[in-house]
Amino acid sequence: MTKQTSKFENFVRIVICIFAVFLTGILTIASLLSTTGMEIIREGESVDNYFFHLPEGLEVVWYYHDNIFANLIWLVICFAACFAVMPFLKKLSLKKEILLVSVWVIVLGSIWVMSSQVMPSEDSGTVTTASARAANNDFEWMELPYFSYYSYQLGYILFNEILIRIYHIFSKSTSLIFLEILNVVFLAAIYAGILILVKKLFRDERIHHLTAFLMLFSIQPLLACVFVYGIYPGMLFAVWGIVFEVCYFQTEKIRYIPLSAICIALAYTIKPNYLICLVAMLIVIIVKMTGALKNIQKLAVCSAYILLSCVLSFSLPNYIASSYENRSGIELQESIPMTSFIAMGLNESSNAPGWYNYWHTISNFEQHNFHTESASQASVEEIKKRIKYFSENKIYRNEFFYKKFVSQWNETSYQSIWNNKVRMQYQEKGKIANWLCYEEEQNVKSYMDIYSQLIFTGVLFGSLVCFRKKEIMQVFFPLIIIGGMMYHLLAESKSQYAMPYYILMTGFAAVGLCWIYDKIRPYSKLKTKPEKRETHERTEPDQNQQVSEPDSPPQPADSGHSD
Repeated sequence: MTKQTSKFENFVRIVICIFAVFLTGILTIASLLSTTGMEIIREGESVDNYFFHLPEGLEVVWYYHDNIFANLIWLVICFAACFAVMPFLKKLSLKKEILLVSVWVIVLGSIWVMSSQVMPSEDSGTVTTASARAANNDFEWMELPYFSYYSYQLGYILFNEILIRIYHIFSKSTSLIFLEILNVVFLAAIYAGILILVKKLFRDERIHHLTAFLMLFSIQPLLACVFVYGIYPGMLFAVWGIVFEVCYFQTEKIRYIPLSAICIALAYTIKPNYLICLVAMLIVIIVKMTGALKNIQKLAVCSAYILLSCVLSFSLPNYIASSYENRSGIELQESIPMTSFIAMGLNESSNAPGWYNYWHTISNFEQHNFHTESASQASVEEIKKRIKYFSENKIYRNEFFYKKFVSQWNETSYQSIWNNKVRMQYQEKGKIANWLCYEEEQNVKSYMDIYSQLIFTGVLFGSLVCFRKKEIMQVFFPLIIIGGMMYHLLAESKSQYAMPYYILMTGFAAVGLCWIYDKIRPYSKLKTKPEKRETHERTEPDQNQQVSEPDSPPQPADSGHSD
C-alpha cells in the first residue's frame, strides 16, 4: 500500500469509529439511566397525570427511569460471569462452537414457536397469505392496493411462495407455522456466519469464544422468530454476503465474488432495509480498491463485484414484480415514494417521534391521486418544513431525535414479547409462552434490559478499540450498526426494526469486553500463563498488502483463571 492510500483508509476507518463511538455512547449512557418500554394499554388502564401519559393502545411507548447504581452493579456481575466461563469455552474449536450455538438455537427456538402458537397477522399476515395463495396459483390478491403501495414486498412473497411449494410436497397442511420454524433455522445460520466473520476479522481467539457465549443468552432474537416478515432470511443472506467478501480479501479466490454478490442481492430483494449492508460492503470494497491501484487484476475483480452486486440487487425486485404481473395478468399501480417514509420519520406520531403515521404515506399518496412523483414532491416540501422547524427550535429538535433514538434502540425487548402477545393465534399458548409473556413478563424484560446494557457497553468499547485497528474490514460491524442508526433517525422508526442490528451488536460486543478485561487485568492479583493467539492463514497472500503488527500483546491462557 502506498502511504497516501494508507492515509485514506485510516481516514475512513477513523470517521466510522467516531460516529460509532458517538451513537453507541449515547445509547450506552441512556440505557444505564433509563429504559423504553413497549406496553399494551387496554381499556380502563390508561394513565394521565404529572408523571405518566399512557393512552390506550396496543403499541404504547413508555419512557421510565432506571436505578443507575443497580444497573452498574448488574453490569459488573454480567462482566464477571462472561470471563468466569472463558477457561471452559476456550476448549471448544470454532466448529464445535457453531454446532453448540446452532443446536441451542434450533431446540429452544422450536420449543418457543410451538408454545407461542402465533399466527401471522397485519402486514405479516398480508404478505404470507399472498404467498400461500400464489403457491396455489391464485393471484387475485394482486388487485389489492397494498401490493402496489408496497411493491417491495413482492420479493419476500416470492421467497415464501417457493418455501410453501416445497413444503406442500411433503405436507398438505395449510398452517404456516413452519415458516416460523424456518426462522429459527435462519437465526442459527446467521449466528454461524457471525462467528465465522468474527474469527476471520479478529486474531484474538477469546473474542469468538465469548461471542458464542453471548449468543446463548440473547433471548430477544429467539422470541422474535415468530414474526414472519423477511427479517431473518434477509439477514441470513446479508451476513453470508459479508463473509464471502471478507473471504475474497483474505484469500483472493475469485469464486467468493459471485457468491457475495448473489447473497447481498437476495438479502436486498427479500428485505430492502438490507440496502444498508450493501452500502457498507461497497464502502469497504471501494476503500480496498484504493490500495490496489497498480494491481490491474484486483481492480478488475473489485469493479466486477461492484457492478454485479448493484445490477443484481436493483434488477431482481423489478424482475419479480414483472413476473407477478405476467402470471396474474394484473398490472401494478404506482408505489408510495421513499421520500414519504422520510417525511413520516421526521414527524410526530401517536406512539413516539418518527414512528408509523399513515398521514405522511398513505393519506399523502391518496391526496395526490396515487401519483408517485406528485406525492414525492409533497413529501420533499414536508421534509424541508421540518428541517426548518428543527433549525429554529433546537430544544424541540434535540428532544425529538433523542426520544426517537431511544424509543427504538433502548426498547430492549425489541417488541419480541409484544409480537407474541398481539398477533393472532393458531391455538392457545402453551405453558412456557404463558409464563414468559404474562406471569413473568416484567422479570423477563428486566433480564433483557440488563443483558442489553452489557451488549451496548461491549459495542461502545469495541468501537473505541477499532481506532487502533489497521484493517478497514475490522470496522464492518460498527459501519453497519451506525448505518442502521442513522437511517432510522431519518426514516420510520420502530423498535422491532433494530433486531438485525442488535444481533450484530451481540456478535461485536466481545471485542470491547475483551479489551476491558485486558485493561483491568494488570490490577488483579491473579497470576496467569501466556495464551496462544490465532492468526489467519492466507492461501494466496497479496504482495501489496501491508502487514500490521498485532494490536496488543498475547493474552493469558486462562483469561484470569488462577493457576
